[in-house]
Amino acid sequence: MERPIDRSAAAAPTISVVIPTFGRPESLARCLDALAAQTLPRHEFEVVVCDDGSPAPVQTTVESFAERMTVRVVRRARSSGPAAARNEGARQARGELLAFTDDDCVPTPYWLELLVERMRRHPGHMIGGSIVNVLSDDRYAAATQMIMSCVYDYYAHHDTGHRFFSTTNLSMPVNRFWMLDGFSERFRRAAGEDYDFCARWAEAGFPSVYAPELEVGHAHGHTFASFWKQHFGYGRALLRVREAMARRRGRSGIEMEAPSFYRQILAYPMRHSEKGKAVGDTALVLLSQIATAAGALRELLGPEERRPATVPTGEHPSPDASSATL
Repeated sequence: MERPIDRSAAAAPTISVVIPTFGRPESLARCLDALAAQTLPRHEFEVVVCDDGSPAPVQTTVESFAERMTVRVVRRARSSGPAAARNEGARQARGELLAFTDDDCVPTPYWLELLVERMRRHPGHMIGGSIVNVLSDDRYAAATQMIMSCVYDYYAHHDTGHRFFSTTNLSMPVNRFWMLDGFSERFRRAAGEDYDFCARWAEAGFPSVYAPELEVGHAHGHTFASFWKQHFGYGRALLRVREAMARRRGRSGIEMEAPSFYRQILAYPMRHSEKGKAVGDTALVLLSQIATAAGALRELLGPEERRPATVPTGEHPSPDASSATL
């Protein structure tokens, strides 16, 4: 894999924020506005936006923030998916630390300042921050966030061999990122690449830590159809991730989660839903797991579909969508 640019230039920033984007200029503008309002001094960070072949280039949107912070855009001629877009952004980054987020996210003002403090306390760590659904009236978005929270909790308290953090809010030292060759570009759909990276990070012996004070708001709305499609995609990615993990460990077949994982995820809404919403949330979580299973089965039975898939024209790759229940 091609290596990043030389970071020896004078006045290089401490942090490079990398944002993949596809066809969502309004959401991207909100994200950039939040980054321009960071309490960390502007000379200590830069923002690299990787336009993954959007139908309408986002150059104008990005340039409108140039007076408020150091920001630039890298445009790919064709969409290759969020994993490749993040890698491209990371290649252009000049900072010692990489901080990944998505174009539909709004980091809190202290996000980067607190990240610097965390990295000083935990040098060499991969750091996952908290993610908050800001679409309170969207039951599908709320259910997706609930699943994410459950997955984070499960991997924090069970001996799975690694932690899981979504690229919606994920940071690490740039040198260790490239020691692992970045995200696997085999995952061309918006699913699986972050789970795969977290597994490889742990297999390399690198430490991880969860930092809940590093908060990012997330505004990824859903309909019934998009909710099903997202979790179906998670299932397809699940097969690829699990096969890759088994190969690296010298094993055949597919290693699945323990039954305790599925018990916890189905019981989670009863303990964490708002009053009066537990039954509905449980139904949506169950639906998500049916969709995930259907996607995994489709991937298993459809060898012609096992090749890396492109993102259909006009369809946002949804970089955050890799928070699969793996």
